[in-house]
Amino acid sequence: MAFVINKAAMAALMALAACSPKERVQTEPVGAFAHAARSFGEPAALSLRALAWLHPSADAVKILSRARHECLRPPEGTHTQYLVDVGRLAFQSPMLFGGPAARGGLSCESCHQGGRDNPNFFLKGLSGEAGTADVTSALFSKVREDGVFNPVSIPSLVGVAGKATFGAQAPAASLSDFIENAVIDEFQGVPPPPAVVAGLSAYIAHLDETRCTQAPATRTIAADMSEARRAIELASEALARDDAATADFLLLSAQGQLRQVHERFAGPGLKNQRRALVRLSRDVAAIRTGLRNGDDARIGLAAARLAATTITADLEQHRRQSLYDVQTLRAALRAAGRNPDP
Repeated sequence: MAFVINKAAMAALMALAACSPKERVQTEPVGAFAHAARSFGEPAALSLRALAWLHPSADAVKILSRARHECLRPPEGTHTQYLVDVGRLAFQSPMLFGGPAARGGLSCESCHQGGRDNPNFFLKGLSGEAGTADVTSALFSKVREDGVFNPVSIPSLVGVAGKATFGAQAPAASLSDFIENAVIDEFQGVPPPPAVVAGLSAYIAHLDETRCTQAPATRTIAADMSEARRAIELASEALARDDAATADFLLLSAQGQLRQVHERFAGPGLKNQRRALVRLSRDVAAIRTGLRNGDDARIGLAAARLAATTITADLEQHRRQSLYDVQTLRAALRAAGRNPDP
């Protein structure tokens, strides 16, 4: 099957703020992601956003076909489990951030795979070597801009919860303060709901080196759709806790998860599958609107969970045509000039 990469969009994603080795040229931070915000329902070709921050020398097939492995210690008790689950979804959600990062699809997970580092992360103008990033760049926010191109190695977050201070730039006294500062100052995001900050803190605090033992598994439709369904379920739990703000964030995260699945069903003959994913995302958006109007969301949430399960079964029937299939992914990347045959 044939896939055609949108070269203009990929070039825009990769062409970050121009810089010399010592001094960065002042540019508008939106430039790098100017073409990243494609319409969710648009039948794109090969438009996996993760390719935009994957080093050209990296084995794209191997990386994009694998699921992350988290070094996650089991939470203690139902409340902690809830917080860790909320934090886990927030960690994966670009909607935690604002501005270009959100539009380009970057999340905490983009830099810290499974909570660890990412040796294959690379954005031109933001990275020096693979696995580095300039955290004082105006690309995402002018607050931290220092006018110097000074990328540093992306650190692992495993075990950081025991530190006395957090972050090399503007060190914070607590993990929650560091998270809020990073979201607001570094990425132009709005202050997250308190439960989302607490969840991110709990998630990072449960990253444990002794749990870094499992090999990565193959990335599957079922697992990715399960993330979207879990976000919807957690939104119900947040509402039961009288926390509409967190419920709204979780539903937005569910839409982000659905978009990730949608990206992998970009081939010909998959129009109905894309439509089903878009329809579910719009249903979730309608629930969010209803919440803001004070509507009872229980029926809508139950219907969305059921729809996610039904859609998953149909998506599985078309896996071979999608970018979840390793051979199809390899052919699409080859056609796009990535991972050419030796």
